[in-house]
Amino acid sequence: MNDETPNRVQADYWTNEGGPSWVRHERMYERMLAPFDDALLAALDPSSAMRVLDVGCGFGVTSLAFADRGASVHGVDLSPPMIERARERAATTGSSATFAVADVQTDALGGPFDAVVSRFGVMFFDDPVQAFTNMAATTIADGRLGFVCWQPMEANPWMTLPSMVVRDLLDDPPPAPSGPMPGPNPFAFGDADHVRSVLDGTGWRAIDIAPCTPTIDMGGDDGVDGAVAQALNGSAVKMLLAAGDESVRTRAEEILTERFAPHVHEGTVRMPSAAWLVTARR
Repeated sequence: MNDETPNRVQADYWTNEGGPSWVRHERMYERMLAPFDDALLAALDPSSAMRVLDVGCGFGVTSLAFADRGASVHGVDLSPPMIERARERAATTGSSATFAVADVQTDALGGPFDAVVSRFGVMFFDDPVQAFTNMAATTIADGRLGFVCWQPMEANPWMTLPSMVVRDLLDDPPPAPSGPMPGPNPFAFGDADHVRSVLDGTGWRAIDIAPCTPTIDMGGDDGVDGAVAQALNGSAVKMLLAAGDESVRTRAEEILTERFAPHVHEGTVRMPSAAWLVTARR
């Protein structure tokens, strides 16, 4: 990976904080995001003849799922800890998927590929136009693109509820975000028109943007306690908690335990979600 990458802030975060946290809570995130892997598999229908690039592959769940369908898969991510875990998982399962640390904006990605896929890995680019141009350059003519990205934060109560609870407990909370959130962040592609404008200018055509709104499991196998821990571990919520004392966290845990209780089904907190399923052709 190029040491001069313009994504240095993101690289540092996913190396030192985000990546290790996701690996620690691997089972929780895998269970939460499984419906989106199902959506991507249905959209791209991988086969043994397909060469796939998985962008922002994390600890490799989507790559391994596509490889299980027979595709030849190469996953890339900024986070060395997550790539290390992806390689471990591939070795354990005997998967043919390969993995590398890379910045999709600036690095050579190999290929050529028949398809590019991403499960919530495309919202963190300093320069999304450069990134999608690089993806297109490594994809064959008429090759395919498929990714999921979150709709706006306000359409995702699994994220907004914890923030609102903590914000209400603070004496002087920072202003709540409203509208599109600029810069690299989980909701950077919440505006479908923005997504379309990026793809239109980077070598992609036949763009389709459809709602993908599964109910998601929170907290892994740990019920309400797990959902509360997950909710308070999000980066936005942790920033809010840092503005208060320990009593704010304690009270937030109590309130979220009450708020999540109506969403428990068979011991698991299940919440609505809202993403976009984006597909296109090279």
